Amino acid sequence: MNKERKARVVFVGAGHAHLYSIKNAGLLIRQGAEVIVIGPDQYHYYSGMGPGMLSGIYKQEDVRVDVQRLALANSAQFIKGHVIGIDPRRQNLHLDNGEKLSYDIASFNVGSSVPMDLVKGTEKEAYPIKPIVNLVLLKQTILLQIISSIPRILIIGTGPAGVEIAGNIQQLVSQNNGKAEIILAGAEESLLPRFPEKAGLFARDSLMKRGVTILSHSLVSSLDNGTARTQDHREIAYDIAVLATGIRPTQVFNASGIDTAQNGSLMVNNYLQSTSHVDIFGGGDCVTFRNMRLDMVGVYAVRQAPLLLHNIQARLKGEPLKEFVPQKRYLLIFNLGDGRGIFVRSPLVLKGRWAFRLKDLIDKRFISKFQH
Repeated sequence: MNKERKARVVFVGAGHAHLYSIKNAGLLIRQGAEVIVIGPDQYHYYSGMGPGMLSGIYKQEDVRVDVQRLALANSAQFIKGHVIGIDPRRQNLHLDNGEKLSYDIASFNVGSSVPMDLVKGTEKEAYPIKPIVNLVLLKQTILLQIISSIPRILIIGTGPAGVEIAGNIQQLVSQNNGKAEIILAGAEESLLPRFPEKAGLFARDSLMKRGVTILSHSLVSSLDNGTARTQDHREIAYDIAVLATGIRPTQVFNASGIDTAQNGSLMVNNYLQSTSHVDIFGGGDCVTFRNMRLDMVGVYAVRQAPLLLHNIQARLKGEPLKEFVPQKRYLLIFNLGDGRGIFVRSPLVLKGRWAFRLKDLIDKRFISKFQH
């Protein structure tokens, strides 16, 4: 580290793995560091509560953190913008406004996005479910259309996101005395294909009882002017299309010379530290561990958060870093939109109103730690 000036620690992104460090930026500042947070927007929307915001269970302000306010309240600086390039040799970050920002330590928690290149025409035709703020626009569109019509709403993807979005759209329409034809389409035979079969059966039963049409073996390949075409040349008409086909790490590390995994994510060791550059750290969806494979779920990012701050502090001091040890099993609860949830802690799968109440309690407890 350069001892002639304050060491500059830059947090790029404000997801689950960084919120803890932003809230505790004072620890780094008292250690003699300058702390800067770069985020694409003043607000960070919590993905776990996004579907509930869509259906009206939560208000917009319930599911977001004012990152700018959180940073300033803890003596950190906030820059609204995107990092579009990294020069690890000169230790510079390239911002979308043309500026360069130097760093001594940079940590990345830039999350993931829905790949727009898997289904042709999605950039013009569909609402991707990430960033979560897209769900605000989707909600407005649905509410406007159900006033005077019965829209056909196509959700592409039968994983957790597709199931939650379908259930919460049905609830939104019902709660606002509207009608819609809701279609959930995916390539797989079952819903929630990566999870125990029982979870998919619970989801199918809930959605079909509420009038959602489920199209299995329907891999949508293109969208064009209200018509979706599947890989086997079938056509599905729609008025509104929603893309929930899975997520891919943000591709900011490309062409930087930094070690990356095959999917473009930052390759890290067990200390959440880049395998090629010791002053770069990261957590959440945008990293891949060299020695272990983890699912892209928020529970890991939340567990990584305090360790990430500890290891950045240790790097500044020249002290040993601590290893991240993931839990062997994790809990997921899917919000079906009607006040019920599906509880999955493999191999255990349960459903009921109590499951959603538990999810609601966990989510509110988490986000309240960072809201003023």
